[in-house]
Parts: sequence; structure tokens; C-alpha cells
Amino acid sequence: MLETALYTVVGATMVAAAAYDVLTLTIPNWISLALLAFFPVLALVGGLGWHELGWHGAIALTALAAGIAAFASGIVGGGDAKLFAVLSLYMGPRAIAPYVFDVAVAGGVVGVLFLLLLQPRLEEWAHHSPLLTQIRARGMAIPYGVAIVVGGLLAFPSSHLFELIAVL
Repeated sequence: MLETALYTVVGATMVAAAAYDVLTLTIPNWISLALLAFFPVLALVGGLGWHELGWHGAIALTALAAGIAAFASGIVGGGDAKLFAVLSLYMGPRAIAPYVFDVAVAGGVVGVLFLLLLQPRLEEWAHHSPLLTQIRARGMAIPYGVAIVVGGLLAFPSSHLFELIAVL
């Protein structure tokens, strides 16, 4: 029962990050901090050992360092970098490669979708939706947090942490 509640809270927080990014092109710090705070609870419930915790932490720190470099280069936003790193914490060694792959593929899909939304032929159709009007007004600003969340939701079930908790 506790495991299901934790999964639901983590998943809902991830979806909130994607929604915020679509609507505002920002991911509030409280979302990344909440996901960071939920991890030790899941790790404790799942029974992760110190060695496994170390690997999870090392992966997250590596992802954060890469995110900081990408942010400094103007490639991603700061919220995207933090969200990617905190979700990397959940993946661990087993699911980090599928996570990176899923984020990349989802990012391509999101990018193509936003390119399609900006097509001149859709201008009249977009006027019927305030959300589409807002998205079109921003131009090519793509909410990459959506791709990060989709990648996280797809990859997390293949993680060791998910497996540990699923058997409880």
C-alpha cells in the first residue's frame, strides 16, 4: 500500500513538472526538491544498500554536472538540468541508459510536435485553444521537461529500485 502511494506521488510530481514546463517554460525548484526528498523514502522502503545508494548518487551527480555544463552553454534550461539529474537518481545503473535513450526519443517527438504546431496552416485552428495560442506565441521554445518526464516514466519500471519495491 505504501509503495503504491509513493509511486503515485512520485509520478504525479513528475507530471506536474511537465505541465508547468508546457504552461510556463519553467520547472519550479520545489518540484525537483520534492522528487529529491521522495528518493530516500523509496530507497528505505525498497531496502537499497549503501553500495547501491552510492551508485545512484554518483549517477545523479554526473547527470547534474552534465546538466550544469549544458545550461552554461545555453543548451537547456536550469529547471531541465535539475529535473534530469533528480530523475537520474531514481534510475541507478540498470536504468540510466534506457532513461537517456527514452528522453532523447521523447525530445525528438516533442520537437516535431512543436514544429507541427507552428505550421501556418494551423493558425486558424490554434485560435480556438488558449493553450495552443500561448504555445504558438512563444515560437520555438520547446518545453523539454516533457521529454524528461516521459523518459523517466518509461525507464523507471526497468530500474532496480522499482523492482525492489514492486515485490513488496
